[in-house]
Amino acid sequence: MKLATIRYNDKVYAGVVRGEDFVPFQSISAEIPNDMLDFIKGYVDYKKIVDEGVGNASRLCAMKEVEYLSPIPKPPTFRDFMCFEEHFASSYKQSNTKVPEVYYEIPIFYFSNPNVFRGSGEIIPAQPHSENRDFEFEIGIIIGKEGSDISEADAGEYIFGFTILNDWSARDLQYHEMRGLLGPAKGKDYATSMGPVIVTKDELDAFLDKNDPKKAKYDLETKLTLNGKVIRENNTKVIEHSFAKMIERASMDVTLYPGEVLGSGTIGGGTIIEYHGDIPFLQKGDTIDMEVQGIGVLKNIVG
Repeated sequence: MKLATIRYNDKVYAGVVRGEDFVPFQSISAEIPNDMLDFIKGYVDYKKIVDEGVGNASRLCAMKEVEYLSPIPKPPTFRDFMCFEEHFASSYKQSNTKVPEVYYEIPIFYFSNPNVFRGSGEIIPAQPHSENRDFEFEIGIIIGKEGSDISEADAGEYIFGFTILNDWSARDLQYHEMRGLLGPAKGKDYATSMGPVIVTKDELDAFLDKNDPKKAKYDLETKLTLNGKVIRENNTKVIEHSFAKMIERASMDVTLYPGEVLGSGTIGGGTIIEYHGDIPFLQKGDTIDMEVQGIGVLKNIVG
C-alpha cells in the first residue's frame, strides 16, 4: 500500500495512492481519520477497511494534480542514524580520519527537528546563515506500533513502512558547532524532506535481500540526480547496520511510538561533501531527485 498526504484545492488530505489516482481515507470510510499519524496509530483496525474498500472508493484527483506534503507533516520524533559505511569513510577521507571502531559496534544516531518536514516538490527555503548547503539521501523508517527494548529479531513487527528522506545540511554551521564535540545540531535543523509516499512494510518486503542470513536488509536500487545529471547509483543492501538494528538501538531503555521516524543515514555517494570539491555546494534553483526502487522519487528545489 502506498500512502500520501497531499494538498488539493487548498485542502489537505491523507489517503491511498491507487495507481495514478489519489483516494482520500474518508472516501473509503468515514471511520478513517484524515490524518496520517492517526491512521498509523489505528492501522490494525483500519487496514482491513482500506483493503476491502479502496478499490471501489471514489478518487479525489489524479496524482499529477496534487501538491505533495510530507506524508507525516510533523512526526513525533526524528532520529537520524549513520548506517552506510561508505558515506562515513568518504566524508572524512580528506582529513585522514578513520572510521572509529564504535561505528561497527552500534548504530549511532542523533535527534533532529521533527517540526520542519517538507514534501516532495517543495522549494526548500534558504538557510540565511549558511553558504555551504548540502543534501543527504536517506531511507526513512516509520514506526508502526509502541514498543521498548525491541530485539533485532522482533524489530520487523514494529515497522509500519518506508519512505525517502533528504536531510538538508548547512555544512559550515555543522562543522563549526561540532568543534565543541556536540551535534550536529543547528547545521541540520532547518529542513528535512520526506516522501513522496510511505510504502507499507508488507509491500516492500518483496525487496528483502535474499542473501542476507537475517532477512533484515533490503535490496533496493537507488539513484541520485542533481540538475538532471545522474551523479550516483547505489543499493541499500550494502548498509552496515540493518533497519532492525536501528530499531533495537533506538528502543533501548525507552519506548518508541507510532509515527516516529528513523533515518538510515546517507547512502554512499548521496551527499556533496563526499565528492571533495568536484561538486559545488547548492545554489538557488538547484534541483535534486532521489529515487528508490519500490518507493518513488523525492524531488526538491533549492530556494
